[in-house]
Amino acid sequence: MSKVFFKAYSQSLNDVTIMSKSDAILLESGTNELEIIEFHLEKHLPNGKTKTCYYGINVAKVREVIRVPETTDYPNAQPHMIGVFSSRDILTPLVDLAGWLGVPVHSDIDKKFVIVTDFNRMTNGFLIDSVSRIHRISWNDVESPSQFLEAGEQDCVVAVVRKENKLIMILDFEKIIADINPELSMEKYDVTIDRSVDLNQAMVAKRNAKTVMIVDDSAFIRSLIQDTLTSAGFNIIACKDGGEAHEKLVELAEHAKAEGVGVSKFLDAVITDVEMPRMDGMHLLKRLREHPDYGDMPIVMFSSIMSEDNREKALALGANDTITKPEIGKMVSLMDKFVF
Repeated sequence: MSKVFFKAYSQSLNDVTIMSKSDAILLESGTNELEIIEFHLEKHLPNGKTKTCYYGINVAKVREVIRVPETTDYPNAQPHMIGVFSSRDILTPLVDLAGWLGVPVHSDIDKKFVIVTDFNRMTNGFLIDSVSRIHRISWNDVESPSQFLEAGEQDCVVAVVRKENKLIMILDFEKIIADINPELSMEKYDVTIDRSVDLNQAMVAKRNAKTVMIVDDSAFIRSLIQDTLTSAGFNIIACKDGGEAHEKLVELAEHAKAEGVGVSKFLDAVITDVEMPRMDGMHLLKRLREHPDYGDMPIVMFSSIMSEDNREKALALGANDTITKPEIGKMVSLMDKFVF
């Protein structure tokens, strides 16, 4: 693993300290653990006081945390885009995260920090007030937001972590980026006009006999995957996290056994994200390959952090293939390859 550094804010000294990303576990093969960076926005209240809002992001998505760099205005910029700056020779947009979230904060930019992210083959900067620390946690301790509220497709919180009497909201950064820059969004993809996908009546009818389970904690991403696959003819079972998927798959295996048939009678393939509450995709993959009914089930990993290293881990655990978000255009072809 290449050595990448985080410049993390020190609460006690107001300076910048260095931590090696090589010390982070990222996504060890099937351990069901992750590390998140806790960061804050200081919300201004009507009475003049402030309230700390706690947020988190997977370490695997973060390139570095820096003080606010010099930025250049960009013509006709999207809403909440402050400007652009150079990050390791890459032109990087700086996003006003508080503005996008609708959180009123102080405007003194010199006292703020920037989380520079690197996923979906894109680099972006997000303006924040402070960084606290890195937490190493189990996905078992990461809760679905639906346990707190009814999360719809427009919700930007994909998970919640309880730490030291506070709730840390894990944000859906893919959705934030897609909202700020729609041209880069997977929403732009339309399978019905993709000439590389066979949509003749006979092929669509063949797909109508196949069922695919999609597993993703983002309602936004789940909807996009479901629209793509159903438009091509597939039937869909959708799950909001690895825990729900595992429970449904075990129940499905038990039902198939009671019926005296193979589980493939009811399900033909699984497409799963990696980062999810309760059980991550790597651990789900490991559990399924250990299950007697899912040893040969086609399983494809679809993730924004599918680096070469993580791809190797996924394949070693038994994944049939991987797709890096936002390459949703590959999904139908891969399903055709594995289920027919």
